[in-house]
This record gives sequence, C-alpha cells and structure tokens, in this order.
Amino acid sequence: MVKEKNKRNHVRKAKQKEAAFGLFWVMNGVIGFALFTVAPLALALASMFVNMKGYQLDTIEWVGLANFKDVLGDPKFWISLRNTVGYAMVNMVSLGIAVVTGLILSQKYRGTNFFKALFFVPNVCSSVAVTMIWMTMFNEEYGIINDVLMRVLGVGAKIGWYSKALPFFFMIFIIMLWQAPGYGIVMINAALTTVPNELNEAAAIDGATKFQQLRYVSLPTIRPTMFYLLITGIMSGFQAYGIQLLVGSSLGNGWTGAAGPNDAGLSLVLYIYNTGVLYGNMPKAVVMSFILFWIVFVFIMLNFARERRMNNE
Repeated sequence: MVKEKNKRNHVRKAKQKEAAFGLFWVMNGVIGFALFTVAPLALALASMFVNMKGYQLDTIEWVGLANFKDVLGDPKFWISLRNTVGYAMVNMVSLGIAVVTGLILSQKYRGTNFFKALFFVPNVCSSVAVTMIWMTMFNEEYGIINDVLMRVLGVGAKIGWYSKALPFFFMIFIIMLWQAPGYGIVMINAALTTVPNELNEAAAIDGATKFQQLRYVSLPTIRPTMFYLLITGIMSGFQAYGIQLLVGSSLGNGWTGAAGPNDAGLSLVLYIYNTGVLYGNMPKAVVMSFILFWIVFVFIMLNFARERRMNNE
C-alpha cells in the first residue's frame, strides 16, 4: 500500500515537472511576443494621440487628433503618398512582364532553362549594388544612357535625370522594374507546368485556337499564382524605401530628408523614417504608418473580394 502510494506520488511529481517545463517554454514565447510585439504596438497606438520632444517620455502631453490633422495638412505626406502609388505600379507592370515571359519560356524552346536563371539573377542581386550601377548609368554627364540618347537623337536628347522631377521619378521606377519581374517569371513558369495537357487538348478538339486556349484554359488555371504575385507585389511597392533612400542621398543632401527635385523620390515609408528618426517626430510617423496600414489593408481586402467574386462566377 505504501509502495503504491509512493509510486503515485512519484508519477504525480514527474507530471508536475513535465507540465512546469512545458509551461516555461510556452510562456517564454508568450512573454517574448508580449514584450516585443504587443507592448510596442500598444505604445505606438497610444503615441498617435500624444506629443513629446524627441524621445523624452517625461515630455508627453495629450493632443487628441492633432497629429492626424498635422499629417493630413502636410503637403509632403500627399507627395510621398502619390509617389508611393506610382512606385506600386511597378509591380503591376512587372506582373504583365512576368506573365508574357513565363508563357514564352513555357513553350520549351532550347535554352529556356538558361533564360529562367538569367531572368532570376536581378532578384537575388544586392539592391544597393544594383542601384549604384544604375545611378552611374543614369549620370547626366558621363552616364551611358544619356550618351546613347545623344549619339542617336542628338545633343538635345540629353535628359536631366537628377535635376528634373519627372525623369528622377522614372529613373527610380526603371531601377525597381529591372529587379522586379524575376521572381514572378519563375513562379508563372512553374504554375504553367501544372496546367493539365488534357484541358488544352480538349479545347483544341472543340476548335479553340492557341490564343483561346491561353485565355480560357491556361490563364484561369494559374490565376491563384497571379493573384498571389499581385498582392505581394503591391505590398512590396507600398513599402518602397531602399532605392529611394540611396538615389535621394546621392544628391548630397540626404541628411535633410530631401529625395530628389521636388521630392520626386520621396516614398511614404522613406518619409515615415525621416519624420520619426531624422526629425524626431515619432507620433507623426506612427500616424502615417497607421494610415499606410489601412491603405494596404483596404486594397488587399478589395482584391480578395474581387477574386472571390470572379471564382464564384
């Protein structure tokens, strides 16, 4: 009887130790999540309604919606938002390039594997290195792009890439576009390999042309992949930051927060960084981050609703 009781106590203690050990590791993750995710998020949300000098917590004062009014009345915010929408369009163009290129590569011509690897190279290259190379090519005085334009079209064809707002914007657009399609090309090409040949054969028997097979069989089959690339691409576009920072800083006044002529290279994330870190106005930066979150969230929800409706038709 005593042995049986001791055995039960031993088993109970072992289970208690096991439960305590498991709870310790679970709580380790929970505490980490609370400290490094929930707490900063809560502080960020609270900071939208306060004001303070730099990062001095003892200077905090309640200002209500004043930070929102400050952001909405800030011309630079609207300029950065306009630029960001423009940079997000890079991924729309990139998706079109990826679909066309993926379709061509899916025809299994000789050397397609080589071109798949070649098109993917920009995606794995360092953005800093790529941007520096392109910046040299776009140089107004000795860049190869202006040199070719002047040789072909004359001296008047020289473009002020760094001195005029619109060329400056398109310079960044081109740099981003050069890097963007590689991942999509590989994904689209992989998706096309999953399209059953039987579907195309059945469509051909029914008299469908190659174009009709593409439109009514191949593209609808790979629509989930295209939708995934669209969503992730737009999210990436709205987070554009690195290239804008590098190109804008190359003009020698990056410490002022300037990003090209008339702020043509100022993306919203770059402006958020400048506002919070460079200018020390973290509450305003948080408000802009909050607005950016809702813009992206609403856009994604609208696209999910559109995709669901198309699937139900």
